[in-house]
Amino acid sequence: MERDEAEELLRNLFSDPRAARARAAKVLVPSPDPALASIGHQVVGIVLRDLGDTDAALAELRTALWLAYRSGDADRSADAMATLGGSLCLAGRMREGLRHLDDAVTAVEGVPLARVLVRRAHVLGQVLARFEESAEDLRQARRLFAGAGDQVWEARALNLQGLVDAKTGDLASAARAFARYGEISAALHNPIDVAVSELNIGWLASVGGDLPEALERYAAAAAILDEMGVTMVDLVIDQAVAYLAGGLAGDALAVVEAALVARPLQPREQADLLVAVAEVALAAGDWDRAVSAAEDGSAMLRGQSRDVHRLEADLLSITARDRAGAPAASLLRRVERVVPAMREAGAPQLPQALLLGASLASRVRSSRADGLASAWLAEAATFRRAATGSVRALGWLAEARAREAAGDSGGVLRACELGLRALDEHHATLGSQELRAGAAGHGAALAELGTRIAIERRDARQVLRWSERWRATALSTPARTARHDPQTAADLAALRAQRRRLDEARADGSPTGPLEARATRLEQTVRRRLLQERGSGETAASLDVRVLLDGLADDDTVMVELTEVDGVLHALTAGRGRVRHRVVGEADAAAKAVDFALFTLRQAARGRRAQLDVAGARLERSLLGAALDGVGESRIVVSGTAALQGVPWGLLPSLAHRPVTSTPSARLWLRARSARPADDDRRVMLVGPGLGSGGAEVPAVAAEDPGAEVLDGDAATVAAALAALDGASLAHVAAHGHFREDSPLFSSLTLADGPLLVHDLQRLERPPHRVVLSACESGVMQPVGDQELLGLAAALLSMGTAGVVSSLAEVDDAATVDVMVALHARLRQGGGLGDAMLAAREAAAGDPVLAATAASFTVLGT
Repeated sequence: MERDEAEELLRNLFSDPRAARARAAKVLVPSPDPALASIGHQVVGIVLRDLGDTDAALAELRTALWLAYRSGDADRSADAMATLGGSLCLAGRMREGLRHLDDAVTAVEGVPLARVLVRRAHVLGQVLARFEESAEDLRQARRLFAGAGDQVWEARALNLQGLVDAKTGDLASAARAFARYGEISAALHNPIDVAVSELNIGWLASVGGDLPEALERYAAAAAILDEMGVTMVDLVIDQAVAYLAGGLAGDALAVVEAALVARPLQPREQADLLVAVAEVALAAGDWDRAVSAAEDGSAMLRGQSRDVHRLEADLLSITARDRAGAPAASLLRRVERVVPAMREAGAPQLPQALLLGASLASRVRSSRADGLASAWLAEAATFRRAATGSVRALGWLAEARAREAAGDSGGVLRACELGLRALDEHHATLGSQELRAGAAGHGAALAELGTRIAIERRDARQVLRWSERWRATALSTPARTARHDPQTAADLAALRAQRRRLDEARADGSPTGPLEARATRLEQTVRRRLLQERGSGETAASLDVRVLLDGLADDDTVMVELTEVDGVLHALTAGRGRVRHRVVGEADAAAKAVDFALFTLRQAARGRRAQLDVAGARLERSLLGAALDGVGESRIVVSGTAALQGVPWGLLPSLAHRPVTSTPSARLWLRARSARPADDDRRVMLVGPGLGSGGAEVPAVAAEDPGAEVLDGDAATVAAALAALDGASLAHVAAHGHFREDSPLFSSLTLADGPLLVHDLQRLERPPHRVVLSACESGVMQPVGDQELLGLAAALLSMGTAGVVSSLAEVDDAATVDVMVALHARLRQGGGLGDAMLAAREAAAGDPVLAATAASFTVLGT
């Protein structure tokens, strides 16, 4: 091999590292020419380094340098020396590595010098966070590359320039550099560099708060790398950070854990992944794991002289220890060391450290701690002008807490409102309901602080407004989905077919592993695509209490909204032109009462002895207290917290004999109340396979309603069901429901040809106006993030369905027939869903199994 050809192999080795290594080992390493052999060992060393075999890599690179010295070629020696120096730095041996890089810089000039400068700039900027020095090296390198025709190294310099520009705040310059880097890499047919370009453009989008764009770019980068069988730790970490920003801790944990075992890791990579594990574990509530990973990562980062990253690890450790209940005084001392170091280094986590420190200081209760809390809150509040909504919200939270400490209640409410508006803007960029539900930021803290101040002011209307401010925000604006995307439709159809084959294999006792893996891959494909959906830009409007009171008066309805502040449950009773506030009691007691009620209903449905009256009285005492005093015979609509949505309200003594419905929020109730069916006279009944009752209520109801369209047996396919449901005024679905706690939007109803998914329903042009789900536990919803809900019933309401009847517990098949017949009879008479469920409860009175079945069904909406 000629020298020019060998140099070309070295320059382009990243386009196919395995092939480059094999060729170098076969042709160059055995060469008697020391310059060619040096290049061969350098190629092999770089590939081994990137595979995580650090010791073998350094041995190859030292051999490359020795052979370069033997060749007497100064440019060759400087190049080998720079590669060895950079690799030593990546291995954590900073002093030795930087000495080699500095020596290489002084040994050459021209384009060889430019290549060395790029390597040193990478270490200075990406490893040591010395951005100004890195930028100076890159400026000099790019001047030397100008007109020299070395596009490979020019592209690498552009990529590093983009990273440095982003870290120093020049996002526009960074975007231009990354775009140009990608163009050159594509022209050179370098797939790994194209993937890195996508990764960095995605990271830039994430920095700017555009989470769908970030996820789309990360998915594009991952697709390129997966095809090549390459794991890139930087991509893994950026994906995890993006998932965490969307509240998807489970997804973040999955990508990090997969990377930990994918291949041997360099020390730098291992340290970075440990920090990522700590952040994910913290989000998932695993304090012990978060502390262990953060402190292991911090120790490694200290040895690598990577101070900015070490400070991040230290902050994660302190935060996890605080959540686990460690003494505030000892943690405060650690924060006092971290904050000035972060300030000096310009660490992006400074506002979080300031807020954590202020919180710890407020619990220590000393004049010195009070001074620290005040100063740190003031400094954190300066971030309320930051570029991204989530950071601005954090700054406004600090401002609100500072105002609270100063006794300025009006200032607290103004700051909380401005912080929530910043988060509203962030939510408006997200098209995925799942992302909006999880990406709550500091919304709950801001809304709770505003609610607390309103309670202290004894202003019941303001308490209601603040209770609503961050409640079910993800549901309040309809999700945007790729309704007309043929690829999504095809993937959903493939997933349905795969699930059907999986069910058949389970029934036959055949192996299911490959089928399950295929189904999981299809789910991930669909989910990734939907997570990349952009938002409409719309934000959910704040509750206008006067509009709510007018709407309630028109329907002779009283709303009871429950809100939790500092572990205490409060009830806000709105109706008859006024809002009243009452303290109910401990939130934990309410949660236990709900669990007991659902257990009691299951026992009764199985024909076992059950104390329904005791369960109902306990529910009323724990959830409502005196909230219904003075409401007369009005209809009732209840809006519970996210944790109190699965409540059988018809079981409560004060509600059992009146129309009662529930809603995730007052705003959603107002929207549902104003909804109108697309077709007043189109009713649909669907029967899925495998029901114990065979869907016996459907023929009984259809006999009284000959105009209803019935789909059962082989005719009840997903496609036919979707066509029938689109725009229907009333849809009754008798089908097995499967709630997916791990991924609520893959919850489904079983039809003749497979599962009808929530994602399928979200592709409807016009949602059904009202829906009755008669199967067991069809109304289960999963609390997500702060005051958000996901599940089948929640998705229907978000789409614009006015009301959903569904069950919260196991129900008796025969009793369900009687309950549904009574419900539909009242609907035909013109009543709403609340009236219809009341008629069903009255028809069930006197029979324990019937009564338990009727009480297990609840109405969401109107």
